[in-house]
Amino acid sequence: MRKVNLIIFIMLLTLILITGCTSKKTAEHSQVESEYYTCPMHPTIVQDEEGDCPICGMDLVVGKSKNAEVQETNLGQYYTCGMHPEIVLEEAGNCPVCHMDLVLRETSSQSRGDVYNTDNKSITIDPAIVQNMGVRVKHVSFKDISHNIRTIGKVEIADDKNYVVNLRFSGWVEQMFADKVGQKIVKGTKLFEIYSPELITAQEEYLLGVNTYGKDSKITKSSAKRLRLWNIPKTHLDKILSENNAQQNVIITSPFSGHILHKNIKEGSKIKAGTDLYHIGNLDKIWIIADLYEFDASSVKAGQNVTLEFTNLPGEIKNGIISFVYPTLNPKTRTQKIRIELNNSDLIMKPGMFATVRIEVDKLQKVLIVPTEAIINSGERKIVFLSRGNGKFEPREIITGLSDDKEYYTEVISGLEENEIVVVSGQFLIDSESQLQEAVQKLLDAKFRSSSDSESTDNHNHSGSTYFTCPMHPTIVQDEAGDCPICGMDLVEEEQ
Repeated sequence: MRKVNLIIFIMLLTLILITGCTSKKTAEHSQVESEYYTCPMHPTIVQDEEGDCPICGMDLVVGKSKNAEVQETNLGQYYTCGMHPEIVLEEAGNCPVCHMDLVLRETSSQSRGDVYNTDNKSITIDPAIVQNMGVRVKHVSFKDISHNIRTIGKVEIADDKNYVVNLRFSGWVEQMFADKVGQKIVKGTKLFEIYSPELITAQEEYLLGVNTYGKDSKITKSSAKRLRLWNIPKTHLDKILSENNAQQNVIITSPFSGHILHKNIKEGSKIKAGTDLYHIGNLDKIWIIADLYEFDASSVKAGQNVTLEFTNLPGEIKNGIISFVYPTLNPKTRTQKIRIELNNSDLIMKPGMFATVRIEVDKLQKVLIVPTEAIINSGERKIVFLSRGNGKFEPREIITGLSDDKEYYTEVISGLEENEIVVVSGQFLIDSESQLQEAVQKLLDAKFRSSSDSESTDNHNHSGSTYFTCPMHPTIVQDEAGDCPICGMDLVEEEQ
C-alpha cells in the first residue's frame, strides 16, 4: 500500500513539474522584448544592429518594444506606426517615437512597381488614417457640359473709321478753329486757315487762264484740276471767279466726321506738304481685338457668337460676333488675334478699355464626366483613385476630353464607368501613402532577399562598415544599393 501511494505521489509531482516548465516557457515566449537600435536625437533612425547615426554620427542606443509579444510574420506582413509610417518592424510592439501600438499591415509578395500602374492591386490604408486625410468621394455620372474660351480683348478704333488730315502743299497757319484733342467735329467743319505762296500762285494761274482763254479752255481746266488735286473745294474756285482775285488765305475743312484723337498743328507754325496734322476717329463703331492661345485657335471661326463684359460696365453683358480671324500667329506670345465689331453710338466703350470675352465653342450632351479636382495629371498620364470601401483604393489611368468652362467637370473618354466612386479630396495624400507602401515593400523585399541569399551563400555577407542612403532624404538607410523610395534618386554608399 505504501508502494502504491509512493508511486501516485511521484506521478503527481512529475505532472506538476512538467506543467510548470511549459507555463514558464510560454510566459517567457510571450514576454520577450524585441530590441532595436535608435538615435536619441533622431528617433526615426531604427536598425537591427548597433552602429552610428547616419545623420549626426552619435552612437545608437538599445531600445525595447514594451509589452511586445513575439508573433510569427511572413513575407506579406509587417508592423508600422500610424503616426510615423517610416517605422517598420517585423514584430509587434510600440512605436519608438510616440510609443503608440504598432499596427499590422499586409503587403503583396512582389514589389508594387510603378505607383500609377493600374495592373497592380488596390492599396489599403487604415480607416482612421483615411478619416484624418479628409477623403471625399463622388460617383461618376453622365452630364451635359459646355466649353467656353475665356480671354481678354482690347477696344480699338475701327480701321475703316480712322482718318488722317494732311496737306499737299506747304504754308503757314494763320488761324485755328479746331484746336482741342477730343473735340467732336462733323464733315465740313473748319479746321484752320493757312497762307501758302504755292497756293496763291496756283490761284493766279487759274484766274489768268479764265480771263485769257475762257473757262472751258485746256489751260484753265488744267489749272482748276491742279487746285482740286490739292483738295481745294469748288466753292473756293467759284469765290476766285466771283471776286476776280486770288485769295491770300484758304480755310481748310474736315473731310470726315469723328473726334480729334491727335493734333500736330499750332497757330503760326509752318506746315510742310505731307505732314499729318490731325488724327480723327469715328467711335460710333469700334473693334475689340482679343488673343487666343494656340491650342484654342482651332476651335474658333468667324461668325461665332461671343459675350463681352467691360470693366466700366460690371454685370452688363453685350453680345457680338467674331467678324475676322487673323491668319497669322504671334511667334513671341504664341497667340492668334480675332476681331469683334460692336456699335458704340453712345460712346460708352472707349479705345484702350479692356473686356472679358467668352466664346462658346463646344456643347456636349449626356457625356460621362468626372470632377476635375479628382484627376492627378502626371504629365504623360492622368490618374484617378477609385474607392473600393474599407480603406481600399485603386489607381486608374483614364483618357479625358473636354472640360467645362468653369473646369468643374471633365469628359471621360475611357477608363471609367458610370457609378464608379472616385476620390475628389485627399487623393494626393493617398498617392503619397501608396508611394510609402511601395517604398516599404521594396525595403522588405530587399531585406528578405538578403536574408535568403545569406543562408545560401557567403558572397553577399554584410560587413556592417557601410550603408546606403539618399543625399536628399538621409532618413532612408538600407544595407544594399538601390533607388530612394521617395525621390527615386540612386542611393549612395556611406561609411558608418
